[in-house]
Amino acid sequence: MMQLRWMEKLRLRLRSVFHREDADYELSDELRDHIEQKTQLYVERGSSREEAHRQALLEFRGAERTKEECRDARGTRWLDDLAHDVRYALRMLRKNPGFAAIVILTLALGIGATSGVFSVVNGVLLEPLPYAHPEQLVALSESKPNFATGSIPWPNFVDWKRDNTTFSSMAISRPYSFTLSGRGEPERVQARLVTSEFFTVFGVQPAVGRAFLYGEDQRGAAPVVMISASLWQRKFGGDPRAVGRSLTLDDKSYTIIGVLPADFDLETRTFSAPDLYVPVGQWANPALTYRGAGLFFHGFGRLKAGVTIDQARADLGRISAGLANEYPDTNKDTAAYMDLLTDNMLGGVRPALLILLGSVAFVLLIACVNVGNLLLARSSVRAREIAIRATLGAGSSRLIRQLLTESVLLALTGGALGLLIAQWGTRAAIHLLPATLPRAAHVAVDGRVLAFTFAISVVGGILFGLAPAFKVAHSDLQRSLKDGGRTSTGGKQRLQAVFVVVEMAMGLVLLAGAGLMIRSLSAVWSINPGFVADQVLTASISYPPSLAQKSPEQIRQTLRDTEARFGAIPGCAPCRWCGDRFRWQKTTRNFSGCRAIRSQRRTRK
Repeated sequence: MMQLRWMEKLRLRLRSVFHREDADYELSDELRDHIEQKTQLYVERGSSREEAHRQALLEFRGAERTKEECRDARGTRWLDDLAHDVRYALRMLRKNPGFAAIVILTLALGIGATSGVFSVVNGVLLEPLPYAHPEQLVALSESKPNFATGSIPWPNFVDWKRDNTTFSSMAISRPYSFTLSGRGEPERVQARLVTSEFFTVFGVQPAVGRAFLYGEDQRGAAPVVMISASLWQRKFGGDPRAVGRSLTLDDKSYTIIGVLPADFDLETRTFSAPDLYVPVGQWANPALTYRGAGLFFHGFGRLKAGVTIDQARADLGRISAGLANEYPDTNKDTAAYMDLLTDNMLGGVRPALLILLGSVAFVLLIACVNVGNLLLARSSVRAREIAIRATLGAGSSRLIRQLLTESVLLALTGGALGLLIAQWGTRAAIHLLPATLPRAAHVAVDGRVLAFTFAISVVGGILFGLAPAFKVAHSDLQRSLKDGGRTSTGGKQRLQAVFVVVEMAMGLVLLAGAGLMIRSLSAVWSINPGFVADQVLTASISYPPSLAQKSPEQIRQTLRDTEARFGAIPGCAPCRWCGDRFRWQKTTRNFSGCRAIRSQRRTRK
C-alpha cells in the first residue's frame, strides 16, 4: 500500500514537471469548482451572489495564493525557481555579451586543460585492465645481485609453478624473432616464446580458433603457432580459414591454431606485443635446462581468489630460499620478484601524470580566482539592482542562489567549450606520445571524463561565485541605493586585493615548477653521451638457420657480401675517424670497434 502511494506521488510530481501547463490548468479548474461550491453554499444560506463569491474567496485566502500553496505541496517548487533563475541569468548575460565571452573563454582554457589531462590520467591510471579480475594479475621476475628484475631460468620457473600454493596459473615468455617466408617477400617478424598457460593467465580467448593446450609447450610437441590480429589481416586478409593452414618460420612449418583478438595489447616493461606466439618447447636451446641461464624469460601469474600479493611474495620467497639451499652455485642471492601488473605496465609514469594533473588544477584555480575577481568587479555595477530586489522582499538566500545560478551557468558553458578543447588536446597528445605513454590506446573522452568535467564546472562555478554573491547579498542596502552602483566599497576592494594576491601566489608556484622542469630537461639534453650521435643509425641483421649449416668460410663470405652491399648504399658515409663504413663487432658501445677511437684512448692513457 505504501509503495503504491509513493508511486502515485512520484507520478504526480513527474507530471507537474514535464506537463506543467496541463497540471496548472487542472489545478485552476479544480480550485474554480471548490469556489463555486462554496459560493453556492453561501447563496443557499441567504447571501447574495456577489457576497457569497466574496466569502468563498476569503475562505480560500485568495485563488493565486492557494495555487502557490498547492504547487509547493507537489515538491517541485525548487525546479520552478531554478528555471526562473536560469532564464533570468540568460537575460543578464545576453545584456553583457563581452563580459560573458571573456569569462567563458577563461574558464574553457582552465577546464579544458584539466579535463584533457584527466582523460589521460583516466585512461592510463584509472581505467581497469581489460582482463577478468585484473587485481589478481602480477608480473614475475627474479631478483639478482646485478638485476632487481632479472630474467627467470626455466628450471626455477618449473619449481615455482609446481610448489606454489597462491597462484591459480603462471606462465613465462621471452622475445624471439623468425624469418617468415612463403607468403610474399620474406620478412623478419617479432614473436614470443610462451608456455601453454600464457593466455589462461589473462583469460583471453582467441578471436578465431583455439589457444595452446597443456603439453604443447613441451619438447617433441607438434609445431603450432598463434598469430596476432594485425598479422592475420596483413597476410590472410582476415580469412577465418587461416586457422589450420601452415606458416613457414625459419624454414620450419608451423600450423596456425588461433588468432588473437585485436584488443589484446599487453605492453609492460618486459613485454611488447609481437606478431605471433610459439610454444617454448619449439626452441632447441641447450641452455634452457641450466639454472644459471635466465635467457630473458619473464613471467605473469594470476593469484587465487582472496590471496594478497604479500602472501604470494612470501610463498615464492619460501620456494626461492629452498632453491638457494639446494642449488647454491646458481641460486645463491636470487629470489622471486613480483609486482602488480598495473604497476609494472605504468612504470614511473604515475607520479609524472599526477604532478601534471596537480599543475593544471592550479591553472584552473587561477582561472576561477580571475573570474571571481571579474564577477566581484561587475557586482559593483549591479549593486543598485540587487538592493532594489532586496528592498522588494528578496531574502539573502534567494539573492545568493540567483547569483550562484549565473556563475554556475557561466561555468557549465565554459566547461562545454573546454570539453571540446580537451578532446582536441587529447588527440594531439596521443599522436605525439604514442610510444612513450603506456596504455595510450585507452585514453579517450568517455563518460567518466564527462562526469569529471561536469563536476569541476559546477564546483568551479560555486567556488568563484560564492565570494561575490555573499558580498552583494550582505551589502548595505541604503548605501547601494544611494551610490547607484557607481563606486566600489572598501570591502570589495579588499576582497579584490586578496584575489590578486592568491592569483600571484599560485602563478608563482606554477612558474617555479615550470622553471625547475625546464632546467631538468636542459640538464638531461646537455649530457655528453661519449660519442657524436648526429646522423648515426643502428641496425641488426638476422640470417636464416640454413646459414649456420654452411662452412665458416661461406659464413664469412656472406657477411662480407652483406657489408659490401650496405656500403654501396648512396648516402652511407664512412667513419670520420677511421674511414670504415661498418665494423662487425660484438659490442658497439661508444665506438669501441673504431680504430681511431681506440688509438685516442690509448694515447690519453
